[in-house]
Amino acid sequence: MLTRKQISSITVNAIAVKLLITFPHTIIEVCKTAAWLAAVYCSFLIFLIFLATVRLYHSDRNVIGLAEKLGGIPLRIVTGMIVFLSLFANYFTLVRIFPEVVRLVLLQTTYVELIGLFFAVCTIFGAYCGPEAIARITEMLLPGNGFTFAAFILLLIPTMNTENIFPLLGSGVHDIFLGSIPFLSVFSDLLLLNLLIPYMKDRSDYRRAGIRTAIFGGMVASLVITAYCFSYVYPITKMYLLPVYQLERLIHLGSFFSRLEAVFQFIWSIAIMLYASLYLFVLAEVWRETFGLNASKPLLAPIMLSAAGAAFIPADLSAAAAVEAFIGNWLYIPTLGLPLVFGLITKMFHVKQ
Repeated sequence: MLTRKQISSITVNAIAVKLLITFPHTIIEVCKTAAWLAAVYCSFLIFLIFLATVRLYHSDRNVIGLAEKLGGIPLRIVTGMIVFLSLFANYFTLVRIFPEVVRLVLLQTTYVELIGLFFAVCTIFGAYCGPEAIARITEMLLPGNGFTFAAFILLLIPTMNTENIFPLLGSGVHDIFLGSIPFLSVFSDLLLLNLLIPYMKDRSDYRRAGIRTAIFGGMVASLVITAYCFSYVYPITKMYLLPVYQLERLIHLGSFFSRLEAVFQFIWSIAIMLYASLYLFVLAEVWRETFGLNASKPLLAPIMLSAAGAAFIPADLSAAAAVEAFIGNWLYIPTLGLPLVFGLITKMFHVKQ
C-alpha cells in the first residue's frame, strides 16, 4: 500500500515531467505572448475541476471498479477500454519523444533506436517491480529534483525581459480563456490518482494528494511558461520545438559550466523513466481489471512493444510532437471527465436512495 506522501510524489512527478517536454511550444502557438497568462488560467481551472471531482467522488473503487458496480461487466469493459486507449495515446508519444530528446542533448552520435531499447528495458523492469518500489525511489529523488528546478528558474532571471510579454493579451482574450482549454491535457495524469485508489491506505489520500498535485503541477506549468515568455521574444518562442532545452542553453556559470543542459537532462531522464514505469504498470493493471485477468505482469512486455511500434510510425521528432499536440486536443475530455461523471452519477444515485 502507498502512503499519502508517496502518492503525492509519483503524481507530482508525473505532471511535472510531462510539462517539460513540448507543452510550452504548443500553448505559445495558440496564445502567443499571453501564453503565461493562459498557463496560470489553466492551472487555476484544473484546481477547480479536481475540487469538483473530489466533492462528488466518494467511492473506494477506481472508475473501472465503479463502472462495474453501476452497470455490470459491459460497462466495466467499455469504461476500461476508454481509460486504456486514453492512457495509451498519451504514453506512446512519450516513448518516441524521450529517445529523440536524449539523443539531441546527451548522445548525439547514438542511434535513437538503441536509446529507445534501453528506455523500454528500464521501463519494463521498473513496472515489474511495482508501484511501491517506484513510489519509494520517486519520494527520495523528488526533493532533489525540486531543488534543481528552483535553481533552474533562479538562474534564468538575468535573461528575462518584461518587454517580451507585450502585447499583454497576445492574440486576444478568446484564445486565452477558450483556445487554451485543450492544454488541460497536460494534467490528464491526474487520472492515475483515481486508478491507484486500490493501493491507497485511506480514501482521503485521493483528495489530499490530488489537491497537492494540482497545486504543484500548476506552479511548474506557470513558472516554465513564464520563464520562457520572459526570456525569448515572440515569434522566436514558437520556433523551438523543445523550449525547456533552449532555456537550459541560456544558463552559463563561467567557462567550466557552459553545458548545464546536460545536467538537467540527466535528472529529467531519471524522473521520466520513473514516470514511464508507473504508466506502464497502470496500463497493464487497467487491461487486467477490464477483462478480469488474474495477473498483469505478463502484459508489460506486449504493451511496451505495442507502444514502441506505434511510437516509431512518425518520421521524426517534429512529426511525433505534432501527433502529441493532436492527441492533446481531446485527451483531457476522458481523463478528467470520467471521474467527474461517475462521481456525479453515484452522488445522484445515493441521493435517490
